[in-house]
Amino acid sequence: MGFKVPKGVDKIPKTVRLDESDCEIIQKLADENKKSFNEVVNIMVKYAIENME
Repeated sequence: MGFKVPKGVDKIPKTVRLDESDCEIIQKLADENKKSFNEVVNIMVKYAIENME
């Protein structure tokens, strides 16, 4: 995972509902990469937005 959330970026709290299986995958990725669950979700969202067609 090469993308890093820059420091000083304004964040707003949001609540989302995720499938349990997706949460497990995200948590596993977070643990393996020593990142927080939230950071991995932000990385995934940023990647998805940048790669939309």
